[in-house]
Amino acid sequence: MNSSWRVVVFLGLVILCHSRRARACNGGYEMIIHSIENCAGEGQIVTIDPKSTVTLMEDCKVKSKATARTVGFKTAMMDVTITKNGLPVLKETVDICANLEEASGNKEAAEIITMFGVPDHCPVAASEIRTDESQTYSLEKYKQHLLVAQGRSIIDVLVKHEKGESCFKIDMEVTSPNLIG
Repeated sequence: MNSSWRVVVFLGLVILCHSRRARACNGGYEMIIHSIENCAGEGQIVTIDPKSTVTLMEDCKVKSKATARTVGFKTAMMDVTITKNGLPVLKETVDICANLEEASGNKEAAEIITMFGVPDHCPVAASEIRTDESQTYSLEKYKQHLLVAQGRSIIDVLVKHEKGESCFKIDMEVTSPNLIG
């Protein structure tokens, strides 16, 4: 999976993860979503319900109950900046539509797209996407990255569409298990 697609998948999971605290796999890491903000104002093209939740279970599976809405779009260029513990760690521009097309040939990406009900191509029609907790996705192969993910991160996402913008500001934290008695 190329770097740009990993960013899209990561953000897709995080954006749908509007819970306050979720117990993670791999010995007790916790993921805390402090806030998710829709920040493009009234005309935002894609919005995420602030009551959306995620549960990261002990067996390294994630389940989500979330709602995202879009008025539809033909283009989506995403600028993402991730700041960790106050230091910039990633700044990237991703053509979401091109990545959706590329993902159709990638089994792992296709599984995530299907699980979350994300359209697999552009243009995207006006729609509401809902996930329910009966669907799960295994993060088992990513659990070794929890140590690297540890700390507080601010994720700023700005997506420019042909007729407006979508903006999300995500404040999250990964904490390590208490290894001392």
